[in-house]
Amino acid sequence: MAVTALLPALSAAVACALSGVPGVPGVPGVPAVFAPAVPAGDIAWEAGFEAAIARAREEGKVVFVAVNMDGERANDVMAAKVYHDKTITELARSAVCLVASAAEHTHGERTCPRFGTITCQDHRRVDVALRGQILKPDAQGFVIAPQHVFLDPQGAVMLSVPYQISVGELEWCFVTALKSADPSSPLQLSAEARPPKRLVMEGVVDAGEGDRPPTREEVLALIAEVKKGTARGGDRQGALRRILMADEPEALDFILSEMRRGEGGGPRGGGPPNEGRRERLMHLIGVHSPASYWEIAAEFATFSDDAIRAEAVVALEELADPRSLKAIRAQLAKEKEPAIEKDLLRALASAGSNDKKARATLLKAAEKEKDELLRVNAVVALGYLAPGDDLREALAALLADEGSKVRTAAACALALSRDKSWVEALEAALKRAQDEKDRAFESACAAALEVLKSGRLAPLREPLEAVAGDTIPRERLFGPLERERR
Repeated sequence: MAVTALLPALSAAVACALSGVPGVPGVPGVPAVFAPAVPAGDIAWEAGFEAAIARAREEGKVVFVAVNMDGERANDVMAAKVYHDKTITELARSAVCLVASAAEHTHGERTCPRFGTITCQDHRRVDVALRGQILKPDAQGFVIAPQHVFLDPQGAVMLSVPYQISVGELEWCFVTALKSADPSSPLQLSAEARPPKRLVMEGVVDAGEGDRPPTREEVLALIAEVKKGTARGGDRQGALRRILMADEPEALDFILSEMRRGEGGGPRGGGPPNEGRRERLMHLIGVHSPASYWEIAAEFATFSDDAIRAEAVVALEELADPRSLKAIRAQLAKEKEPAIEKDLLRALASAGSNDKKARATLLKAAEKEKDELLRVNAVVALGYLAPGDDLREALAALLADEGSKVRTAAACALALSRDKSWVEALEAALKRAQDEKDRAFESACAAALEVLKSGRLAPLREPLEAVAGDTIPRERLFGPLERERR
């Protein structure tokens, strides 16, 4: 995750791009000319914003917009790997594609070595145009990068996703946008496709102050301030929160050292000053950190303190990194606390959505687990798994189950899948719930339908927490409950 800065004067920015002046004068976080290039060029990027919109309108095509910056790990991964992926490049042929970057990688009319097919002047002009018309900078002019936006053929925002996403998540966005624009499209999602957790339908994220990830320079400065006890305004907790948003090795090392020392963040619930500090910091990792923080969460998922262990397991569910599977399985095999064991089942599904062993474990638990709490959460967890006939058959049976909690959990799983093909089944289930006056089931079906129609998971928060027995909020999925928890 990273940010890139708004050009203070659009005319000056364009002049700078056209003249080949190194960097963007006076704008923090924008690399100078000849920044290290990460080659990517398999997508045929358009040279200008207005021309791209005109072409999309004329040809009835979706516009794919990639916002990128130099010198930050998540952005480099997108440029070097994700935009090269065969699935993505094939899907991109059905769209009009734009990339926005304020950096300059070579002079004049040479093809950009980072993105290919266009010049650096082109992607810099696109960057300026997008900031004025599509993106939402914060008060200092920063926007989130990487960020991906899909526009309909008329130029209206269909969906967007802030921060780094995987190939499977970007595939889901492409297919969803393309099929929305052309319902007759034969495109189908692969088993790897997944809806992004931070999906924004019909809009883009507002990069409010304090919500944007810091640049590498800012991270190193924040770490130095915390170590010296000179964090701005004495806000040590705020500084730590910003540090853990960065995918930088120094940030991970520093946050891990804070967790091991038992410090970091304010108390949870008004207790003594040191009470719950690691618990609080681990919670923030689940909400804000990039997936690379899974190793920290995995270490504390074995911790003796139940509260910290519980937060670590929920963080693993939210981070959803396949590399955490081994650690999740190991803890699941020895966990004795049911309230944490049920969250480990959810983490197993989230991280192992494409894993055959995880799939078998969860399908079996959803059908045969005798402990109601564990069975209900195994049913919920099915919503994270890759589509398949076996899963569809299981969810259909669970939605028709006579047990109120089981069928309510199944409705929640269908919402988590964000698979619109379940709308008809959920509408029938909603009528059944109303006829039988099953309020919990009714609430879950109504919320699931709203999720499938809007793409937003927020409506699912209350019915899911009620049926699954959740006590730890999952803001990464459902959005913030209250400002002070961010």
